[in-house]
Amino acid sequence: MAMTKSRAKKEDAVDDKLLTLPVNAGRAIVEAGAAIACPLLGTDQFIKFCRERGLSIDRERLLRLEHLGLFAPVFRVRTPKKDTQPFYIPVRKGNNWFTKKWAWDMTGIRHAYIVPDHKDQTQEGYYSIFQIDYLHLVLMEMTLQVQLDSYLDRNEEQSIDWQKNGESWMQYAGSRLESLRTHEYRRSVALLCQFISNRYFPKTQGDQRTIQVGGGHYSDHWISVNGFDWKWHDEVQNWNPETAERLFGVTREKLHHAYNGLAVAQAHCDPLERWYQLTQFVAVGERAKLKGDALRAETLRAGAHMLRLLYKDLYDDELPNPNEVTGTIITHIPELPVRQDPRRYLEFVVNRFGLNPLPKLSLIVEGQSEEVAVQRIFEKYFGAHPGVYGIEIIVLGSVDVAAGSKKEDRFRAILRLIDYLHHHQTFTFLILDNENYAERLKQESRKSKSIHSKQRYVTRTEYIRIWKDAFEFDNFSCSEIAAAMNELAQGYASFTSAEVTVCKKDPNPGSSLQKLYKKKAQYGLQKIKLNEILIEHMMSPVSRRRIENRPIIKVLERVARLAVWNPLPTMHEIWEKNQASKYLGKKRKPVRRRKGA
Repeated sequence: MAMTKSRAKKEDAVDDKLLTLPVNAGRAIVEAGAAIACPLLGTDQFIKFCRERGLSIDRERLLRLEHLGLFAPVFRVRTPKKDTQPFYIPVRKGNNWFTKKWAWDMTGIRHAYIVPDHKDQTQEGYYSIFQIDYLHLVLMEMTLQVQLDSYLDRNEEQSIDWQKNGESWMQYAGSRLESLRTHEYRRSVALLCQFISNRYFPKTQGDQRTIQVGGGHYSDHWISVNGFDWKWHDEVQNWNPETAERLFGVTREKLHHAYNGLAVAQAHCDPLERWYQLTQFVAVGERAKLKGDALRAETLRAGAHMLRLLYKDLYDDELPNPNEVTGTIITHIPELPVRQDPRRYLEFVVNRFGLNPLPKLSLIVEGQSEEVAVQRIFEKYFGAHPGVYGIEIIVLGSVDVAAGSKKEDRFRAILRLIDYLHHHQTFTFLILDNENYAERLKQESRKSKSIHSKQRYVTRTEYIRIWKDAFEFDNFSCSEIAAAMNELAQGYASFTSAEVTVCKKDPNPGSSLQKLYKKKAQYGLQKIKLNEILIEHMMSPVSRRRIENRPIIKVLERVARLAVWNPLPTMHEIWEKNQASKYLGKKRKPVRRRKGA
């Protein structure tokens, strides 16, 4: 007797957590107009919807399940005997088909009506998309899976008792039939989701930044849903969550249990469950292109999110994300406060998945000729485009752009750009010719403090490389430059290493070299083409100078290492540690306050 009482108490405790079916819930949904943001689907539409989500169902089987009392639409309509206006949703005055007996509620447990044949076109049933969770359960229980190979892999002397097997299978099906016929919990969850859909469903149709809030229009031979005049913002203003609470007998415990159940169901069937932080940022239209279980999980997750929002409105309490219901989360990655900012949240998520397209290092060079040279070296020496290393090449145009023209603005612009890039954890490396104020820029960087971090300077001086003379003269001999200029001139002019040496000794060697070429060839020096020829000669196996000894190779090797070794942060805490480290900029000494100050 004690065990019986104990079991009864446990059953009562479980029942206290389970939603039950309200009387005429289907009619309440229709009369509340709760079919605009998330329309009810006719039979053929619902079958198509289910198949797209991996449920094996057709019209004949759907009607058979209804005949057995296992699964039914939200409501049914029949064709009136006389011509009449369609059943309008939202319901218009004098047009309520429920009162005219042309529509009837189907959400109860027992029905005393004749289920139409699957070929019957005089009736139509309308289903909620959220019923697929319960339909999946029914199909699983009523579908026999047999491993035929187990019968093939047997001793030939052993006979198969198909009669016994069949009776066993039918006995099991019968027991499940009786249990499912009286099942209310999952049916109630689906109907509750539909009832609150006008208020909450648009909130689930978004990419964490925007949502889809419009209502549409649908009509067939029986009903006409007009959502053109419906405004979601008006729905929000007029919404009273207690209406749903009263109708479905919701309590804090019941709603929490329903939410957990739907959240677990979506996570269990979703092959992309571990990617939910990423997929939630994908456009709704693209997520709609998913197939099978992944698409079914999208529907269930929408339902779970709606229950979570209802819970928040009713009890002013936040439930965990649907994909964080099961298991114990020791550390949230990224942190929960970060998730209030969708842009920052997305940044950390794509960092974790290795999908952030932002550069790991910005390499700032003086002109397009240096850009072409660097890109050719990466492709031919390193074997990959700079983008493969996460390197972006920024062309300044001249040293003056970097150093500034006005006295008060000199150095400030480029150093602020470097500081900004370092703030976003993009290493910045600067390569300049030794012209004008380039050396002063490097000196200024030693004392320039970051405005984004109080713990470091803007950069490290070794991240600024100033050529002793110029890119061409530091990396190629005068004879190599002269040979390249001769190849470029194509016989219209000739140059000697002695002439190039004179240019190298000039205070502005780059400008002197251009003047020499223009004087002898009668047209301007094509620096981009010249650098391409120089790089080809440098890569040549007959080059006298080992390529790894060229200064530009040593610089780019360091640049490549910095880029590869730059792990983008997946949490705000990690980002803060990186900002305070010595890698982005030299660390500043903490300011000591005087006693009594």
